[in-house]
Amino acid sequence: MTETTVSWSVGEARALAVKAARGVGMPWGLAEEAGFALGWLTRHGAPGIMAICRYLSFYEAALNNGNAPSSVTYLGDDGWQCPLRLGTALSDGAVTQPANFSGVREPLLLLPFIANCADDGAAIQLNMGAIEILVTPDGFTSTSAATALLVDQSDCRITPAPKTTAIYPDPTFRVPKTACECIAVLTRLAHKTYAPATEASRLAGAGAGLSDND
Repeated sequence: MTETTVSWSVGEARALAVKAARGVGMPWGLAEEAGFALGWLTRHGAPGIMAICRYLSFYEAALNNGNAPSSVTYLGDDGWQCPLRLGTALSDGAVTQPANFSGVREPLLLLPFIANCADDGAAIQLNMGAIEILVTPDGFTSTSAATALLVDQSDCRITPAPKTTAIYPDPTFRVPKTACECIAVLTRLAHKTYAPATEASRLAGAGAGLSDND
């Protein structure tokens, strides 16, 4: 019997990412940003679901080890920083360009927030080590392959760039079927938000419980 692979829309994956982020302990606002990042990256041809899956797994492990977030940056014992918090600071104008960040985890997740900062027709350049990415509100271009953008941790530099006439691929509205393992991880993390069943909840649920009213 052949196993059927379920195809997920970007909207479904985005909603799942929000629940997964809540499952690892992120506040609602930051969880919403995780969903936004996944959606933007996936629609523009980047491995957004993989980046979110990797980051939330790392975040969960960091919290279990006693690391705690601070206001804008999230500093672990080795000095890593949270791309979602940094991205939010960029979108809110709390961080100006040029900007340098050290030790950003999954820096690909910065792209959607950088796109929010780009004026129409203008571009912003993100350097993740030796990787250069030009970002506009309409998408991004890079000389590196999409999978090469999945960097665990890197120093980042964000600078204004000249206007670009880059042509971007058509938007994608479904998650690649190759991401089924990431969907499974996000689903596991999302389940952490579900309250365990109690005797009272079971009795209040479907069915007659312990009594028979017939």
